[in-house]
Amino acid sequence: MKLGASAVIFDLDGTLLDTLDDITSAANAALAEFDRPAVDQSDMRLLVGSGLHVLLQRASGIEDDAVLEKLVARYRLHYERAMLDQTHLYAGISEMLDGCQGLGVPMSVLSNKPHRFTAPIGEHYLSRWCFVRLLGHEDGTLRKPDPGVALQLAGVMGRKPSDVVFVGDSSVDILTARNAGMLSVAVTWGFRDIESLEAAGPDHIIRHPRELVPLLDV
Repeated sequence: MKLGASAVIFDLDGTLLDTLDDITSAANAALAEFDRPAVDQSDMRLLVGSGLHVLLQRASGIEDDAVLEKLVARYRLHYERAMLDQTHLYAGISEMLDGCQGLGVPMSVLSNKPHRFTAPIGEHYLSRWCFVRLLGHEDGTLRKPDPGVALQLAGVMGRKPSDVVFVGDSSVDILTARNAGMLSVAVTWGFRDIESLEAAGPDHIIRHPRELVPLLDV
């Protein structure tokens, strides 16, 4: 089966990289400073994907914007110090990216993780592959599922949106693809269970990274 796509945009957390240990550690360190209870990793995985402020608001229950900003600032300090401690590529990702690159498939990354973290993490773990762009969220821009940046990436990769597949582990990624007129592939090894992925209606679901390359139209 071919999806008819010849370029790929990847989500980062839960798709290419297992970042959950480091996110959970930094979040709980920050929450402790505000006398908030720690969040179990199984619950934290459900909070990742819609941006840092949403994650920490849901984790803390803090409604006051000024207090939430202080919590976010503390998280950033903790995460910056430890974001490479336990993060790692999922099994099979290296081979998948080798396969895409070997076929000359343009690749980019689009994450809702702040770009100040996405850039060094990408440089550390993904530098052996030639990504056209590797982007996190910048202040003043809209996050996924807004399609704006995804559409810009399609243009930079020299493809029509309909020729791009967006690969991610959450309904946010599936909706981003739909909003951009792209194809969507959901992965089951990330932060969401297969039931929630199926409910979001992706074009295709894969259970192992080796399943992606045969879907590409190259």
